[in-house]
Amino acid sequence: MADKHSSPGSGISRRGREAEELLAQAFEQAGWRVSRQQPDRQGHRPDFLVRRPAASYAVKLKLAAEGRSDRLIPLWSQSYIQAARVAGEHVPLAVVAAPKIAPRVARNVLDFAERYAPNAAVGVIDLVGLRLFRGPHLEDLNALVSSAPGLRWRVPGDRAHLFSDLNQWMLKVLLAPELPPELLSAPRGNYQNASQLAGAARVSVMSAFRFLQLLRRQGYLHESAPHFRLVRRDDLFKGWQASALRSYNEAPMRFLLPGRDPGIGIRQLLKGNRACMALFAAAEELGFGHVGGVPSYLYVRRLAVDLSAWKNVVLAEAHEVPDLIVRQAPAPESVFRGMVRPRGLASCDILQVWLDVGGHPSRGQEQADFIRQGVLGPVLRGDHRG
Repeated sequence: MADKHSSPGSGISRRGREAEELLAQAFEQAGWRVSRQQPDRQGHRPDFLVRRPAASYAVKLKLAAEGRSDRLIPLWSQSYIQAARVAGEHVPLAVVAAPKIAPRVARNVLDFAERYAPNAAVGVIDLVGLRLFRGPHLEDLNALVSSAPGLRWRVPGDRAHLFSDLNQWMLKVLLAPELPPELLSAPRGNYQNASQLAGAARVSVMSAFRFLQLLRRQGYLHESAPHFRLVRRDDLFKGWQASALRSYNEAPMRFLLPGRDPGIGIRQLLKGNRACMALFAAAEELGFGHVGGVPSYLYVRRLAVDLSAWKNVVLAEAHEVPDLIVRQAPAPESVFRGMVRPRGLASCDILQVWLDVGGHPSRGQEQADFIRQGVLGPVLRGDHRG
């Protein structure tokens, strides 16, 4: 058993830093404010303080070398004792991690905590995407990515960084020549160096350079093409899809005026580049709708900020059917830079829709397959040779 503070330079230390980064990103993407604390080998400080309205946690994270119950349960117990000691005015949250953890093992940890510390907040994560939490406001972090079929357990740290917000946008820029402008708003050109890509994508040269390094390191760039061309696309798109299987910060909403046509209200909300159609509603707007009966989804950049600016919608109560669901965009730069208006209404691009609907429980995979068959097949296969 080893924790994340093992000797510098060791594999555990490197994996510990990766676990810290994944945990911080999960909270940030779910709308939490994360404050990293100074390292403390004596355990007198939490590793993170995470806050959102009505919730505040002091987080202690420990990493095991193996994702086994007999390693993780004692480690969680130690982490919880330390978290409780340093929590102060915050709620203690003990999190254990390992390179890979089976969902069954993660549930064993939660069951142990439920039995012996029923009021404790608990979290289990691994380095391939599994996240299982219990506690007030924590369940929206949950993701069982590592159990998804077709995913490799070997997911280097680089793989997660490849699908950062701006990197997803630059992937769309590289793929844009293969899609019509009404389905993806992005510059269309061929790029031979990082400076050219940075100029087209409106990012820093260093951001483009690092992005291209990641693609090369993982074998996703053609080695002899005269310009950047993506290869091994099946593996690349599986990784991109996996990165989209995360928890979301969203709110079911209803319009204040009863009986109002939701379509009219949604069109008003879409004025001013504050929001765009997403998921199934975006598929319909792009001409590739296939699944009905799902509330319209809208993406916004920051859920709390943007909802406060809307005066004609309120949160739907648990017993009410929502008129729409407003979700914080998982990658706002990629989402809003690629946004299109094929019929006058702001909508996610077709790649974003395909990524987002695949994991939705309401026939999401069926909708994703329809988009693949209708337009994205050649792009996903890499048939384009321009």
